[in-house]
Amino acid sequence: MARKIEARYIITGVLTAESPLHIGGVNNDPMVDLTLAVNGAGDYYIPGTSLAGALRGWMEELEEGSQIISTLWGPRLGQTGRTQSDDGASWVLVEDAVIQGDVQTELRDGVGIDRFGGSAAEYIKFDRAILPKGSKLDLHITLDRVSESKLALNDAEWKAACEAWSGLLQALQDGELSLGAAKTRGLGTVKLEKLEVKEQLFNSRAGILALLKGESGNSSIFNLEADTPRKARPALTVTIDWAPISPLMVKAEREGIAVDMLPLVSSIGDRVAFVLPGSAIKGALRTQAERIVRTVCPAFNHAAATKPADSKKAFLQQIEVPLVENLFGKAAKTEDQQQKVGMGALTVADCYADHSISVEKWEKVQTAKESSDLLQALQDAKLHDVQQAFHVAIDRWTGGAADQFLYSTLEPMGVQWQPIALRLNLSRLPGADLQKQGVALLLLVLRDLIQGRIPLGYGVNRGMGAIAIKSISFSASGANLPDEIQALHDITLKVEPEQSQTYLTAQHLAQISSLGGLNDAWKAWIESTIPQEVAS
Repeated sequence: MARKIEARYIITGVLTAESPLHIGGVNNDPMVDLTLAVNGAGDYYIPGTSLAGALRGWMEELEEGSQIISTLWGPRLGQTGRTQSDDGASWVLVEDAVIQGDVQTELRDGVGIDRFGGSAAEYIKFDRAILPKGSKLDLHITLDRVSESKLALNDAEWKAACEAWSGLLQALQDGELSLGAAKTRGLGTVKLEKLEVKEQLFNSRAGILALLKGESGNSSIFNLEADTPRKARPALTVTIDWAPISPLMVKAEREGIAVDMLPLVSSIGDRVAFVLPGSAIKGALRTQAERIVRTVCPAFNHAAATKPADSKKAFLQQIEVPLVENLFGKAAKTEDQQQKVGMGALTVADCYADHSISVEKWEKVQTAKESSDLLQALQDAKLHDVQQAFHVAIDRWTGGAADQFLYSTLEPMGVQWQPIALRLNLSRLPGADLQKQGVALLLLVLRDLIQGRIPLGYGVNRGMGAIAIKSISFSASGANLPDEIQALHDITLKVEPEQSQTYLTAQHLAQISSLGGLNDAWKAWIESTIPQEVAS
């Protein structure tokens, strides 16, 4: 039986990538492990299925338990209530979002660090193609209001549905949604611009005539005023103002000519800038979190102390650390089909240098053939604090330089960087106790970051990557937050350069009135692991 539609709403706009994007597709490039999705016309795009899944997931998270979401989007597999016989097709149509214009893709390396040896883990090395920051995609969504159906929404239910859609569109406008892969590691953040909502009415003669004349009017069913209260994910945002105190970079995939190793850059519009990927920052924070947990709970050291023959399996065992998995994510287990990949609660954004460079000038740096050409290219790009450094391996037999082991790196010195941004999605930590325990562990990691125990980037065991923290600011948002977490809102911990690191913890964390409650939650979690330690 045909569906009777009372009204149709056409939602259009432009999604601008606030960070690089990766939407995976069929691997048709033997040189790249994780390639991008390409449609039949050869254009990069986000499939409507991927986009619809992200939009529905965000709405379900805030409207938990609402049957209206299932009615609008269609039933999920195994979901009770609405069935296919109840006219189960979705009332929402999400078109493929095609990337506008020609874009120059980038390549990011990924590697897992072996907790046993401290070097790259075997078989955990890959590269990923990404769309650059600033890429634009066309958004086109059709929402139908169905009448004369057992599942038709009454006026009160339709109003609730419109409020849910208003919250979703506002979240898109505020850049709160992420799309694609590696969403918690610096990729996928988008922002909605040029939003328009057109209304087509099918329940009146005037509406039909207007549609035939192409005179669809603007609709005001969604309240999109900036000051309109809306539901928001419970979250804790951490902003870290910092500066490097030694050369700091992430090694790029591409090598230069006059210089062997180049720092990683990423596009910002028609320019490029040095970048610390969110994956690199998150990896460093996770490693320190694992050290903390293994220090207070020695039973979790067994995976790091052994090295099975299967290196990939060994690596996955090494990162199986309770509570750390909740914050940073949990890998899938191929031998257990019931266990799914778990996305962590903590999101870390890419961090860019303040100074940007034109693409042409950076290309001259990469293609410089002599040291003199390289120096001139650096001057032209105003990279006065970037220098070429030479390194050599020493032959243990002769005591001289080892043959073919001389190489050079282009090391950024004294570069100013944007703040590091962390966001803890508390809705992914079910229960107030787990939320407080997760925040307590995050605070311990931040303490170690302040005290200089967590270097970032490439060559951290060779004098590179040391940083100094200037301040750490907290912002709590969303409803039903535990009091101990809400108390962190609007707190800024400022670190003066002349202060002794010995007193940082006592002096700064004393500002947090809820520290006692978080400390109690942390102790309770440690005590809860004691029976597991005894059993192991």
